Amino acid sequence: MRTKYHLLTVAFLALSSVIMPLESNAGGKGEKSVGLRAGFTTRNTTATAGLYFSYRFSEHFRLAPKIDYAFQHHSIDAFSLDVDAEMPISLSSSGRVNFYPIAGLNYSTFSHHGLREDRDTSDDTSQRSNEFGLSVGAGVEYFPTKSLRLAIEGKGKLIKKYSGGWFNVSIGYVF
Repeated sequence: MRTKYHLLTVAFLALSSVIMPLESNAGGKGEKSVGLRAGFTTRNTTATAGLYFSYRFSEHFRLAPKIDYAFQHHSIDAFSLDVDAEMPISLSSSGRVNFYPIAGLNYSTFSHHGLREDRDTSDDTSQRSNEFGLSVGAGVEYFPTKSLRLAIEGKGKLIKKYSGGWFNVSIGYVF
C-alpha cells in the first residue's frame, strides 16, 4: 500500500515539473545536440553503449546519426550505425517534453567469436557479417535546461538474420 502512495507522489512531482512554466525550449531550425547513449539489445541480450548527434532542419524534423556497440554475449558483438529521421511532437506547452517517432536506415557489422578448448571465448573473430537494414521506433525527450537533453527510446532494427529491439537512455548537450 505504501508503495502505491510513493509511486503516486513521484508521478505527481514528475508531472508538476513538466507543467511548471519555463522558458520555451521548443527546438528551432539549426538546433544541434550531441551526447552519450547506453542501453540493451534483445538481439543477443546484452548491454549497448554509443554516441549520437542530431541536427534539426525544422520544428518537426531532425536527422540523427547514431553509433552503438553491443557488447559480446553468446559469442557475438556488433557495431551499429543508424541514420534516423525523427519528428518531435511537443507534449507540453513549454516544449520541455517531446515525443518523437523514429524511422531510419541501419548498417551493422556482427562479429562471431569462435570457441577455443582452453577458454569459453576467443578474442579472434572467426566470422564477420555486414548487413543493411531499417529501424523503426519512438522516443521521449525531456529538457531540464536549455542546454541539457535527456531521452529514452526504443526501436526495432529490421536486419536480415539479426533483427531485434534496441532500448536506450541518453544524455546530451544542446547547442
